Amino acid sequence: MESGTLVNADLCAVALGVPKTTIYKMVKRGTLIAYRVGEKSRGLRFDIAECRAALRRQTTQSQEEVRR
Repeated sequence: MESGTLVNADLCAVALGVPKTTIYKMVKRGTLIAYRVGEKSRGLRFDIAECRAALRRQTTQSQEEVRR
């Protein structure tokens, strides 16, 4: 997949190797950007590159908390 390609939560989760619920939790916490698309903005889409960066930030932050 190209950087800048928007995908749904299912494909984002598969590409990152995490459960789909993790993707939605990251959006709710504000650590991942989601784009609303479609009629009435019902569908969420994610940029794979942004998802990978957010997951790296989350992992780094968790590792730092364990070290404390």
